[in-house]
Amino acid sequence: MKNNNNVFERHGVFVVAVMVLLVVPLLGMPFFHEDASSEKRDLAPAPTLTTEDGALNLNVLSDAGAYFSDHFAFRSMLVDADATIKQRLFGTSSTSNVVVGTNGWLYYAGSLNDYQRKNSMSDRALQNAAYNLRLMQRYFEAQGKRFVVAIAPNKNELYAQNMPYYQLAGEGQSNFERLCKKMDEYQVNYVNLHEAFRSNDDVLYFMRDSHWNDQGAIFAYRHILSGLGRQALAFDDELATSDEHIGDVDAMLHPSFAQPEEQVRHQSMDNYSITNDATSVEDSYLVTKSNVGEATGTLIMYRDSFGNNLLKPFATTYAQSVFTKLVPYDMGTQMTAFAQDVVVERTERHLSFFATDPPYLPAPACSDQMLSQYDLSPSNASVSVSQSGSYFLVEGSLDAESNEEQADVFVEVTFGDGAKATYQAFRVSASTEQSSDFEGASTSENAHIVGDNGYRAYIPNADGRLNESSAVRILA
Repeated sequence: MKNNNNVFERHGVFVVAVMVLLVVPLLGMPFFHEDASSEKRDLAPAPTLTTEDGALNLNVLSDAGAYFSDHFAFRSMLVDADATIKQRLFGTSSTSNVVVGTNGWLYYAGSLNDYQRKNSMSDRALQNAAYNLRLMQRYFEAQGKRFVVAIAPNKNELYAQNMPYYQLAGEGQSNFERLCKKMDEYQVNYVNLHEAFRSNDDVLYFMRDSHWNDQGAIFAYRHILSGLGRQALAFDDELATSDEHIGDVDAMLHPSFAQPEEQVRHQSMDNYSITNDATSVEDSYLVTKSNVGEATGTLIMYRDSFGNNLLKPFATTYAQSVFTKLVPYDMGTQMTAFAQDVVVERTERHLSFFATDPPYLPAPACSDQMLSQYDLSPSNASVSVSQSGSYFLVEGSLDAESNEEQADVFVEVTFGDGAKATYQAFRVSASTEQSSDFEGASTSENAHIVGDNGYRAYIPNADGRLNESSAVRILA
């Protein structure tokens, strides 16, 4: 009987211990807060009994579960421990956003579709992307500005040797290689960073980050400036090493104990000042001035996170610069009038952005002479008109019988006095990208766009001559 009591006591202690372990994460929530930045995503908000319109929240229990899952005490440390065990014992990742490679390398899983040639962009979507880039280039070149496109390569396109054996590279041409052909056809000025990086034997990307390191940024900077026809600064001062960089992919896998990575940098390429209220290169909008006496020229760079490291050498080189991550791009006069040079930098895995999210850019007016070069006829297209700031926004989708070979689309508008004007429109693909990417993918809903046959024109309307009752005709 005594032995049975000992067994029950031991079992009771075990049960109590388990219950304590289970309740500690709940009780500790008010004292140990999770940092959303550690996982590069938004954490679930606290549940409420009512919705924004005052109605009873029928999902309050599921909301509470989601909140607990994201906020329980010591979550980051437990997530980190789980990731460490799986990575070291099995060579696998604890999150679908990270691919664990060999030799300590980590890759962002958002680039796998490109790497494996899955869900490739359609030929029409690629044509739309190149067509839109051509319209951007023509707009700026008409103002005497220089324009260049730079596509930052996915890390696994350059350093596939450390990808795991079970993630095989796909066959055939990548979206980038196919887009290059389209850009060549449209005479878009771009720098082929893929070829440039492949020709360099140095490792110019971080091992545990999805981006290039400082040396890779300088390498890209020199090629981009060459594409603009400008002279790069030497940055030939003594190199300094730092092991303070925490990789974005590493932080997703190990939110508490990511391993700092060493990088080599030139101190002289930090010789600039931020002149607006931004505080770091991570900010969406920065205005800078160079502190170098020989700095000349003005620049606007439309960028994503690959532009974080690019910002330093460019801000040092140009007398004045603007760097923006805001999308869709605002390319109107108010934003770009000061700039002599325009750089559009975008990561390879987001090439579809150029087809799905054309910029805020005044649609170019077309002369009769220009229109005479096309065999145009009225299109049975859907048409939606609305006011968008100072623009008269016309968008919709061409009918399926429209000429598939011709990319150019024009919007003819009749004013109240009977006068007519014709404008060239962007080509738009509907966004089908459902991405959990921490940088964000497409932002537009494209509610009036179907497939790859959409169009969009921002027609200047500061004088209010146009309204939703204005006659509109689509020519294609």
